[in-house]
Amino acid sequence: MFHMLQTLEREPQEDFTNQIFDASPASSRLPFDGSTVSKRENPHKYLLYKPTFDQLYTFLSSGFKELPSGGATLIYISSDGCVCNSNQSADIAFGFGGVVTNSRREPDYTNKAKWQGNTRDIHCLHPGDLYPFTRKPLFIIVDSDNSSAFQEWPNLFGQPLVCLLSPEQLPSTFQGQKQKGNLFTLFLHSVLTAFCYVCDISKISISLWEKCQAHVDRFTAEASKLFTRSSSLDHCFMQFFGDDFLRVLLLRFIFCYVVLRLHRAFSGQQFYPLSFPRIPQEEILDNLALQKIVLELASTLEVGMLFHTTEELN
Repeated sequence: MFHMLQTLEREPQEDFTNQIFDASPASSRLPFDGSTVSKRENPHKYLLYKPTFDQLYTFLSSGFKELPSGGATLIYISSDGCVCNSNQSADIAFGFGGVVTNSRREPDYTNKAKWQGNTRDIHCLHPGDLYPFTRKPLFIIVDSDNSSAFQEWPNLFGQPLVCLLSPEQLPSTFQGQKQKGNLFTLFLHSVLTAFCYVCDISKISISLWEKCQAHVDRFTAEASKLFTRSSSLDHCFMQFFGDDFLRVLLLRFIFCYVVLRLHRAFSGQQFYPLSFPRIPQEEILDNLALQKIVLELASTLEVGMLFHTTEELN
């Protein structure tokens, strides 16, 4: 929560030509009309720590009500997964479980001797619980070991809807190491810090940091070009990509994917982040130019041995 709060509180750079990728998302207002805004206010935020379901729904409803015209709701969820034990596997709204928002035990209002149906955790947030809020543009981030429960969404109201999902597993060498928070959120907060973390680099000089930041800037510039030129990218992404702050989150998501895809310790789909809708694999996520920049960054930090070469991946 602290990392995401920092990310959302940073003031955007007004010089968009040179420093746009140093800015972090700080607004929920989207320029759907094609207009540009030179200065944005920080968004109104609700920070909920282990909320009960009724508390969570109350604040979501309030945010939905207060959303201005041309705005979007950003929901960030970091929580343990709640796997559903029912046989309703075809139910994408509730059949795959969700995330636990609170571990409080509620009174049992049913007579178990008479009630034989399957009961579920009242404080488990399912994808279907968020369906009512897709009536307006919605951008969701889920950092959980059951994030895949949120990977399929019916577009019921035709509004822009994007969901960024964390890897559900970490390699054994990284399990139990959460001093810096969850890895996926760390990438969204500071890609260079996260890169150093997966390379076991704890200290770095200012001059070397600046050299590495130049690689990151090249990556985000190239990834931005791929987004805008893609012919197969879902239109929902482009609706959010027009906002300078949400764009940063999307570009950091791509950086996270490419780094973990190349890292030798992260070998397997369970270690990679997902998105809904899916970002084109060959055109963007597996782009050779992006992979080359990441490998050059690794070479600058002298950790190239930790990463696959593009030839090895191919």
